[in-house]
Amino acid sequence: MKIDTSNPSNSCILRLQAVLDTLKPAEHRIAEYILQYPQDVLSSTLNELAVKSGCSYATINRLINRIGYSGFKELKRYLYQDTLVTNSLDFVDVISFSQDTSTKEICENVYNLSSKVLEDSSNIINTDSVDLAANKIISAKKVCVVGTGSSGITARYAYSRLFRIGISCSYDEDTTLFNMHASLLKKGDVLFAVSSSGRSANILNCAQTAKENGACIISLCDYAVSPLSQISDISLFTTSRNAHLFMNIDMPLLIGQIFLIDALHMCCCVKLGKNSSELYSRTKKSADLEKTR
Repeated sequence: MKIDTSNPSNSCILRLQAVLDTLKPAEHRIAEYILQYPQDVLSSTLNELAVKSGCSYATINRLINRIGYSGFKELKRYLYQDTLVTNSLDFVDVISFSQDTSTKEICENVYNLSSKVLEDSSNIINTDSVDLAANKIISAKKVCVVGTGSSGITARYAYSRLFRIGISCSYDEDTTLFNMHASLLKKGDVLFAVSSSGRSANILNCAQTAKENGACIISLCDYAVSPLSQISDISLFTTSRNAHLFMNIDMPLLIGQIFLIDALHMCCCVKLGKNSSELYSRTKKSADLEKTR
């Protein structure tokens, strides 16, 4: 997996984290060294880094090429920028609570986490993938949106955004029902699968069924590399966390998914033009009738 250099993010840390699971052992070792000791890398020459990390000169250059940099000098330039901003922090560093934490501190920490999730998601968003996903959705005969658990909340939100602009779509978080829907999808249809980890067995089975029937699979995960993203035709992801990290930490990452869905929704609106705004207005008027004065 080579990073798309049209991606607006030049963050060295984000790029390394995004490909970590796909690297060969020697490349993985040097990547881990850079992530763990960024200051030491900044003060080292390429030959010194090879000795310190136990990797060859050629291995380091292959890794540099894989993440889209022209050379060691460019990698160091963006790694230096990472050490000056919050992108170099892990989520665990951004938010922490104890019994003595005040309400004000809790609010500030949650805000900091939410801001970081949005910042990382914005930094690594692949606009080409979003554009392609929007084109597939607006041209699809049918869009089936699926998700379970917390991802089911995001999937329901995606469904509510899409059907209001005239997209023919369905939503289910019941595994039996969405597997039935997937079995009926065919070429020209889209399965929009939301899975935070990208490892949910129910979602993976559903996606595999739809893919075998010829449907286009669009996935939305919190990880750049996951089983779901690997079988998808179009992969959208919110943060570049490694899929083996933070698995036991319950974090409010829905905000990153909502951000991407809103961006995707607006792209669909622009592509559909005036008709989408008229349909949205009709659904808004219908909803407004239920409001009391």
